[in-house]
Amino acid sequence: MADVVALGDVNVDIIAHFAEFPAKGDDALASLTEIHCGGSAANTAMALARMGTRTSLISRVGPDSWALKVYSCLEDAGVAPVGLQRDATAMTGLMYVVVTPDGERTIFGHRGANVFTDPNQIDEKELVGARIFHLSGYALLGEPQRSAALRALEAACRYRLTVTLDPGMAVPRKALDEMRALLPTVNILMPSLGEAQHLTGQTEPEACARVLLEAGVEVVALKLGGDGCLVATDGGMLHVPGFAVQARDSTGAGDNFDAGLIAGVLGGLSWHSAAVLANAMGAMAAARIGAGTAGPKAREVMALLRGDHPGMDQANLVEAIGQAFEFVADLSTEPQEEERPWWK
Repeated sequence: MADVVALGDVNVDIIAHFAEFPAKGDDALASLTEIHCGGSAANTAMALARMGTRTSLISRVGPDSWALKVYSCLEDAGVAPVGLQRDATAMTGLMYVVVTPDGERTIFGHRGANVFTDPNQIDEKELVGARIFHLSGYALLGEPQRSAALRALEAACRYRLTVTLDPGMAVPRKALDEMRALLPTVNILMPSLGEAQHLTGQTEPEACARVLLEAGVEVVALKLGGDGCLVATDGGMLHVPGFAVQARDSTGAGDNFDAGLIAGVLGGLSWHSAAVLANAMGAMAAARIGAGTAGPKAREVMALLRGDHPGMDQANLVEAIGQAFEFVADLSTEPQEEERPWWK
């Protein structure tokens, strides 16, 4: 039985690196191309599973060979495929990700079978024993996946699971009223600054967080990219600085941030320590090429936490980093090699 049930998209990502984004009508040749398994919900699920958290995914794939890659990737990461549906006609979701030298990515894609996730194939037994239901906002963009998401959300609330939501940029733009209506059901909202600005009409992070709390969200973990994050509760606001890394590909960085925060919540960490872990996982994801399949391993997160961090010498921050380190050391299932600590 899973501790975390995630619902949303699973895709195959074709990631290509270009010196610059071509102008309309031009062409360009990639310097590097890789194929990975991705999708917002799948990225978070795989990151959680690699950290030792029992996780399952509710999604849908097609009748093609891409589906076999998805099954293989989920299995390798340790994600239970019990909620993975198979569509007879619609292809598996496929995303084309263009990455430029600054690490930023532009995505073109087709969500394929994800949109046809069937609410009638959702087994509520998977939610009964879980602790957290994680919803990707992209699942609200089309039917019948939208109905599947709402059915699972209703069941999660009925069984008193903690509900976490990553809205995604497209959802506040295309389904703004519906997203706002769902906010009172959300325990932990994890938007980017741009998403929060669309949801609230505000500009500054603190103002965005206040509006979201007033809308009924219990906790807002606002992602600020390289500047870290802002965690807001009724008790106040906490800015946690980010980790300096060389960004290679930002694909999935926010999804890995989600996984770090969720893992910290499950482990009983303070909000400060959970945010440190979330920032570390997001940073390590940005330092790698690829999203779900190529997400950071626990030992890489540990090495980042144990590194030198100029400007992070405040006593409470040092303590939070130490707690996050010890937490990952206890949680991880990575084997020890050659009589060395597994994380080195």
